[in-house]
Amino acid sequence: MNILENCREIIDQIDTEIIKLYEKRMDIVKEVIEFKIKNNIPVLDSSREEKMLIKNLEKIKSEDYKKYYNSVLTGFLKASKDMQNDILKNKN
Repeated sequence: MNILENCREIIDQIDTEIIKLYEKRMDIVKEVIEFKIKNNIPVLDSSREEKMLIKNLEKIKSEDYKKYYNSVLTGFLKASKDMQNDILKNKN
């Protein structure tokens, strides 16, 4: 196995771990929207998102990776809001 194949295999393993964590995250998002529906809370909480972005970006040790992680986390937040909005629409 050459270096490229080895790296790709490792990336595939990491992606599998990320998928498991993503699914776990989205399961919790379902609980969040159920709470928001019961308590008449809107899907979007801009201040929470801002704090979350700042807090999580501070955890990234490599400055080189921060701008890229921002895109990843923003994508997760969009997916979370999209799913919440879909669930909300289906409840009505």
